[in-house]
Amino acid sequence: MTPSLLSLHRLLPLAAGFLHLCSTTVWATPLPGQSTQARVLDYVIVDSGPGGSTVANRLTEIPDVSVAMIEAGTWAEDVVGNLSAVPGYDGYFLLKSVKSTPTAIHWGFVTIPQTGINGQIARYPRGKVLGGSSNLNAMAWGVSSRGAFQKWADAVGDQSFTYDKIAQYYKKPVRFSPYRDGTRLANATPSYDPTEVGHTGPLDVTYPAYAYSWTTWLAVMQATDSFLDGSLNGSTWHMSAINQSDGTRSSADKAYLRPVLGRSNLAVFDNTLAERIVFNKDKSGHGRPRELGQCDLHPESEKGGHRCRWGFPIASAAASLWCWAKGSAPKHGIPVVANRPSVGQHMHDRIFSDIVYRVSLPTGSTLGITEADIVQYDTNATGPLSNPGGEFGGFEKIPADLRSGFSKTRAQGRYPSFLFLLLLLRLICFRLSPRQISLRLARNPVSLSLSLFLGDLGSTPSPNGGYNYASLMGTLMTPTSRGNVSISSSSMRDPPLINPNWMTTDADLEVMVAIFKRMRQVWNSPAIQALTIGEEYWPGPSVKTDEEIIAFLRQTAPPMSHATSTCKMGKTSDPMAVVDSQCRVIGVRNSHPREGQSFNYVTGGVMANQAGWLDIFPHERILETATDGTPLVVDVGGNIGHDMERFRQAHPEAASRLYLQDRPEVVKLSKCKDPVNKMGYDFFTPQPVKGLRVYYMHGVLHD
Repeated sequence: MTPSLLSLHRLLPLAAGFLHLCSTTVWATPLPGQSTQARVLDYVIVDSGPGGSTVANRLTEIPDVSVAMIEAGTWAEDVVGNLSAVPGYDGYFLLKSVKSTPTAIHWGFVTIPQTGINGQIARYPRGKVLGGSSNLNAMAWGVSSRGAFQKWADAVGDQSFTYDKIAQYYKKPVRFSPYRDGTRLANATPSYDPTEVGHTGPLDVTYPAYAYSWTTWLAVMQATDSFLDGSLNGSTWHMSAINQSDGTRSSADKAYLRPVLGRSNLAVFDNTLAERIVFNKDKSGHGRPRELGQCDLHPESEKGGHRCRWGFPIASAAASLWCWAKGSAPKHGIPVVANRPSVGQHMHDRIFSDIVYRVSLPTGSTLGITEADIVQYDTNATGPLSNPGGEFGGFEKIPADLRSGFSKTRAQGRYPSFLFLLLLLRLICFRLSPRQISLRLARNPVSLSLSLFLGDLGSTPSPNGGYNYASLMGTLMTPTSRGNVSISSSSMRDPPLINPNWMTTDADLEVMVAIFKRMRQVWNSPAIQALTIGEEYWPGPSVKTDEEIIAFLRQTAPPMSHATSTCKMGKTSDPMAVVDSQCRVIGVRNSHPREGQSFNYVTGGVMANQAGWLDIFPHERILETATDGTPLVVDVGGNIGHDMERFRQAHPEAASRLYLQDRPEVVKLSKCKDPVNKMGYDFFTPQPVKGLRVYYMHGVLHD
């Protein structure tokens, strides 16, 4: 089980849904070994993907904070054996053809007909599994460019998103291990700066313990050490989210969730669908609804459903469900809680194309995955199965000669426009039969048979004849086309309407044509031509003019399934923004803490825009009639004591008669200097300090 709000995850691929609950009781059944009794919870996380698993791990570091995680799927190995864990099988999850059969850890989503690709419907992989889509992806690890982060910071009005300030958070989760000696040839030796990677985080990152000879030949672009320094300009070997010691995928559940399953304050509910969220009415007169009232849960193993109640979610991946624009939600009988017209809009997704040649080096199109490969991987986690493919890549801005015909619609940013990847047909060319697959799924190793070549990821038959083939893939990294995701009904069991809208702008078509031509330049370079046999295999020399290239791209270009931006971050003044730069949903008031048990933890940053109470209250009068030695002021819910410390500085002679009260874990962080009295205190128990001149009800939030 993992953190995930089921169709939340489908609608907002980038969001982590976590809900701060108030007196929440969850009645579904947790994972074996965890308590089956009803639990009163602080947080419920719906969606166990990378965001949800991380939040569950971090929240439960606090012993007195209780967390529940809801996931519609379960552990990948319980459903597909080691199919997800073995890096070399990742190609099985990438097929776009609706004729392909999705695995049992897919939601089975497909797009609506896409005008940019000749009305085709494409399969859209999303993980229905603990760990989410981190069990499906190709495992590449890197950091975006300085220009991209600066653009983000400017767009949301928050310079904390610039590269220099955010890079530390890309290092924090990583536990990097160099590749093992003897597993890669000398000409496949990666170069990297150890100071740019993390070494103490939970997410394993390394270089695959195998490199194909084909990928050592790309020398037409300048080299770079890694894709971590914010430049993204040059070519190098990809780091991958793989455990170096056992060669398996380092998914979100493996890195963040499994290590904390033994914590008594975490309950994980797998095979459980969160069906509905109902909001409380706002009682404060501020005109914004409180975030959560109740959620209906439906364990797949039971006919009936269960219900949990809470208040005060901090954020939620379910924003698409309860912040839908007026007009789309009401037609399905769903009341609008906050009218954010941008919910589900602005969907970005990358698309790519590839060119294939027959080559003189051995590739997977003849080797396949052999029994020897399986034994090698099973014995020491090396060999072809330890490599997810796409191991060598390069970022490059479109060369000037290919940009000369661009229209003004294509804005040239300060970061590269596309990505090269070298791929081997080994990715999706396996030898064992479907019968062997079904018999071996339940044990190591698992094998598959997919008689397909990369081409368009499964819509076109693979080449025959026993020859070696290799692919060069070019990806549009910064598309201008925008799609959307919407609901198809009021039921979470009905799939969403996914509309990536690929290649629907002139700018994207111009760049995709340029990428295609650039790939041909690479293939025709002297170093690569020495390896090729015969003419271009895919699409072939008959595709020449821009019009012919566009026709080929529209019919064959596969998606990356990198959906993002359907819950737009922006300035609060932007009517199309859904969340602000701190990921708070605009227009939804999240101010209802756990009843009877807690104060709200208010960060010091909030005070920067407020007048302190000493500025507006005649605090000198507190001392005028006070008897020497008697208590003066208690700051109830005073957080870490920013106001009480100001009072102490104004009246140092009265410091021993001042009292700061808040939750014990908050008071431990107090900035008040002695002899101010610091006390852990719950507002809903009798006040222990009697006879004070002033009781300052500071951060007391209750119903």
